[in-house]
Amino acid sequence: MGRAVETIEGLAVLGTGTVGPLTVPLPGLLFAGGNLPSEPMERPVALRSGAAARPGERRLRLSQPEGRELAIDLPILAPEIAGGPGSFSRPATGVVALHWPIPPESWAEIQSTPTDLVLLGNGRTLWAEGAPFVRAVADVRRELGASPLLWSPRTALPHRLPLLAYLSVDLADTTLGLWRAAEGDFLDATLGLLDPSDSRREGRCRCAGCAEAPEPSLARHALAAYGDEMRLLRAALRAGRLRELVEIRQGAEPAVAEMLRHADRLLADRLEEGTSLLGQGIRSYILRESFRRPEAARFRRRFLERYRPPPSKQVLLLVPCSKTKPYRNSRSHRRFADAAAELPRAERIHTVSVTSPLGVVPRELEDLPPARQYDIPVTGDWDESEREAVVAGVAHLIREGAYRSVVVHLDPQEYGFLAPALEGPGRAVWTRSDERSTSPEALGSLREALATALAGLPGGAAAGPLQVVREELAALAAVQFGREGASALFGPDIRLHGRPWFQRITDGAGRDLATWQETRGLFQLTVAGADRMGSAFPLRVEVDPSVTLQGDLFTAGVRWADPAIRIGDAVVLTRQGEILAVGEASLPGPFMVGLRRGRAVEVRHRRHPSRAAAPTPT
Repeated sequence: MGRAVETIEGLAVLGTGTVGPLTVPLPGLLFAGGNLPSEPMERPVALRSGAAARPGERRLRLSQPEGRELAIDLPILAPEIAGGPGSFSRPATGVVALHWPIPPESWAEIQSTPTDLVLLGNGRTLWAEGAPFVRAVADVRRELGASPLLWSPRTALPHRLPLLAYLSVDLADTTLGLWRAAEGDFLDATLGLLDPSDSRREGRCRCAGCAEAPEPSLARHALAAYGDEMRLLRAALRAGRLRELVEIRQGAEPAVAEMLRHADRLLADRLEEGTSLLGQGIRSYILRESFRRPEAARFRRRFLERYRPPPSKQVLLLVPCSKTKPYRNSRSHRRFADAAAELPRAERIHTVSVTSPLGVVPRELEDLPPARQYDIPVTGDWDESEREAVVAGVAHLIREGAYRSVVVHLDPQEYGFLAPALEGPGRAVWTRSDERSTSPEALGSLREALATALAGLPGGAAAGPLQVVREELAALAAVQFGREGASALFGPDIRLHGRPWFQRITDGAGRDLATWQETRGLFQLTVAGADRMGSAFPLRVEVDPSVTLQGDLFTAGVRWADPAIRIGDAVVLTRQGEILAVGEASLPGPFMVGLRRGRAVEVRHRRHPSRAAAPTPT
């Protein structure tokens, strides 16, 4: 049966896995030697090894206290060399054991038989070599999809568990940790392998193993460390904060940092695929690795590919970000707004915040995840990748916008790297001469520069408040749906209803098309909105003809899903070209077709049988 998903982050799955008679929580632990921890755990699995019935094999037995057992007879391969010729075997029904790398012609044979569990037999050797481990995981998921469980034997230590899960390894065993405990190491998820005398002297651990008399048990402590880290891992995954935990664990072992860098380079697309569009609380972006997080890279990429400044904005105002999110609610940004208050044609000012790790954030994108949900240390020091992101964002704004002038309310010492991007005769005016952006002198200079810039604009009909809001929402929709989809949704006849924190969009006939809430940051479509967007809206899920759509759509009812779908995306459910409903993706598109179990789409609106589809704009 493979994996059933509750939630996903990166390549990690929180849910359950079924292999033969066993059903295990994911991510899950296999307890070597049958040594189960003293603390209660959900459906623990004991791992025992012994002689197989045939020479040249060894038998692994996975068992649960209820009496369920799975026997796996593995060929004994020696030596384990990552670069050697690969092979595979079928040691049990639904199980494939791989010795990576696998020749291309062998994958077709592997795919010909359903697989519930992939055992990466030389995973420990691949881990020691770094990048080959990441490539092996990439191969497994590319060739066998999202459904099978993945186990890399003898690879896990407690501090490695978060990264292994993030890289799609569903099962980890305690073998390596018990070996290290037998050699005298004290396992610590934060600091790695420690001298036990130092740890005991400081009373760092209160587990049953460390409290054992007359001599503390390093083995029992190791089991407790595995259990504690697995519980923390699952909690972080449930909260959408696994990537943060992975980054924290880099201090325990250089290999963790090395492997994360390989993953960000070699698995970037797949990690982004499993990263939700939705924001959950504030996330800390502290380390250099934080800049490479999938959601931050996606924001920067979509900004450059999809965003265009509102046409009515003719004065670009660059300001620093703030600790408070959204920025507009911060004290400093309220003072910036006050400086422009009551200036004629102030609605033509386009306020854009400069920040890391997102680069630049226009005012209308402040609620778009992760712009509303991040926090960073502010030191005034920018590394090269951060500077490049800001420069690229500012250059994009100037190239695509209708700006007549630029006002820069940034510290010229800290942000001097922006000067080349702002070059042009009389184009940019810097308004700060001290370190405080909200000093009376700085705010006075800001107001004067804005007044001069606005006075120099050509005449003509000014954009009214509703027109400005409409343009800003259309720019936001372009980042979510693409520019073609946003243009179709925001046609000439639309009407806006609501308040700044909630907008309801209707057409000329009064039909609801979409809604937007600032706390969510993304549009939610209705069936009428999907009809209006027509073929300009690409994120579609084809429902199997045998399925009667009454509630949410589950993976068994998915015939095809656009691979560009991400968790949180607004998607259209179709059957033979007809729109049946719209909803919110609960899984990425590839997972919808790759998993045998799980909810694919949370249905929001269904087409009423008596209502014909509205004509698609041409």
